Amino acid sequence: MLTKICSKCGKFYPAFGSCCEKKRHKEYDLYRRDKESAAVYRSKEWSILTVQCKERCNGIDLYILMTEGRIVPGQLCHHIYELDEAPDRRFDINNLMYVSVKSHAAIHRIYLRDSYEKKILQKKLEKFLQIYVGR
Repeated sequence: MLTKICSKCGKFYPAFGSCCEKKRHKEYDLYRRDKESAAVYRSKEWSILTVQCKERCNGIDLYILMTEGRIVPGQLCHHIYELDEAPDRRFDINNLMYVSVKSHAAIHRIYLRDSYEKKILQKKLEKFLQIYVGR
């Protein structure tokens, strides 16, 4: 049987399985994520909207396209205006853009840095999405 070494814990695990990654996400959902947003991300509406967002953005990371002009595959949907900030827009496709995990982390680092920079970035992301999608 083929095995891999987990980059988190160093243990061997089956090559076609996962080790700490799924555990880490489950633990985050159970102990750290608030229950309301967990309910959103587990809902049927969210799973449908995620597919629509990916198709709408052609499966590419729009943040990298916007900032660097490169085409990189995306992996997840990002709320431009976060759930606690705009709960009425949680299922609004115009509040979602497809990004990679790396871009998502970079966006949230800016969001956490300063509220002024966060607002500027949110406006830029919203405008870029409008231009890209052509609403």
